[in-house]
Amino acid sequence: MRPANLPGLAFARIYAVASNTFREAVRDKVLYSILFFAVILLLASLGLREVALGDRDKVVRGVGLGGISVIGAIIAIFLGVGLVWKEIERKTIYTLASKPLPRWQILLGKYLGLWATLAAEVGILTVMYTLIIGYQQGMPGAGVYLAMGMLMLELTLVTAFATLFSTFASPMSASAYTLCVYVIGHFADDLYTFGKASNNPAFQSFTLAMYRVVPNLGMFNVRTEAVHGMAIPGTEVMWAAVYALGYTAAVLAVAMAVFERRDFK
Repeated sequence: MRPANLPGLAFARIYAVASNTFREAVRDKVLYSILFFAVILLLASLGLREVALGDRDKVVRGVGLGGISVIGAIIAIFLGVGLVWKEIERKTIYTLASKPLPRWQILLGKYLGLWATLAAEVGILTVMYTLIIGYQQGMPGAGVYLAMGMLMLELTLVTAFATLFSTFASPMSASAYTLCVYVIGHFADDLYTFGKASNNPAFQSFTLAMYRVVPNLGMFNVRTEAVHGMAIPGTEVMWAAVYALGYTAAVLAVAMAVFERRDFK
């Protein structure tokens, strides 16, 4: 007998779970509702040009990019926190767990399916943004699409945290935890600066610990550079990619360990 192709078998299993998760996500009515409001937000930016003060074109570009970022985070949190909970609620987790399918492959497949959903959502909104800005101001610069790529790196990490919290908490609690990580992550640099300015050693230690543990999501925000047509250093993008992928791998490893020990009885 020829030995089984274990890597190929693992890939096929993960792909099957991921594709099923993607199909379930795109059928979710709430997802369409969020996308609908995202499209309305982008269309509403057409009217901002008439009422905005200062450089109106930059205001429109900034609002559009910011809206896509917020909507992407909402979808990542909303779908991510229910990854495991929905399976438990529908009792389908028992069917999956009873099959010769390692739990880490189940969780990784679900994560990748959700990531694909986010990539599709960001892609659709990017096309909408291009059409709207192209109609008003001409084709957006390359920095806009680089900013979208950085947004996907950020959502890759945010989704990993949502997946981790979904392995042991209810959707409401997991949403709160993920939202805290998202908010604190965007103010990580400010938190560190604020702590250094304090004269309280205990507070300094606390803020330093938070700065080191919570992901620095602010490093993925290059929307200002994209809006103003400024150059975005390639080294900054490369470091952000390494940081996001490394941090995501670590968070997913913890999530898999928790999921492996989860008792569904």
